[in-house]
Amino acid sequence: MKASFSRTLALGSAALVLGLSCLSASALEIGEQDKVQVSGKVYKLAPQEFSQYGNSYQLDTGDTLLLRQQVNRYFTQIKGQPEVELFGRAPGVFETASGTHMEFRNDGDVIAITGLNNIPGAVAKAGETASTVHFAGR
Repeated sequence: MKASFSRTLALGSAALVLGLSCLSASALEIGEQDKVQVSGKVYKLAPQEFSQYGNSYQLDTGDTLLLRQQVNRYFTQIKGQPEVELFGRAPGVFETASGTHMEFRNDGDVIAITGLNNIPGAVAKAGETASTVHFAGR
C-alpha cells in the first residue's frame, strides 16, 4: 500500500510539473505573438460594404483619418501615424482592439468616434475622456 501511494504521489507530482511547464510555455508563446484577441460580437461585412466609406475623413481635431481595406481586414490611421485594425461589430459600426468605437452616419459621410485618443497620433484635449465623441467628415 505504501509503495502504491508513493507511486501515485510521484505520478501526480510529475503531472503537475508537466502541466505547469506546458502552461509556462503557452504563456510565453502567446506573449511573443503580435496578435490581439478581441472579444465581443463579430459582424462579417459584405464584400463591397467597406468601400462605401471612402478613404479619408477630416477629424474635428484637424487631423486626417485614413481608412483602408486589405482583403477582408480593415484599418484606420491618423495620417503619418501607425495604422490600427478595425473590427466590424454591426453595419457601419467598427471597433479597435484598444477600444476606439467608430460609427458611420449619413451614408458614410460622417463618423462618430469615441476613444479617439486610443489611435496612435491622436492627442486628447484637456478634460476629454474615453467617452468624448469626436466627428470626422468627408
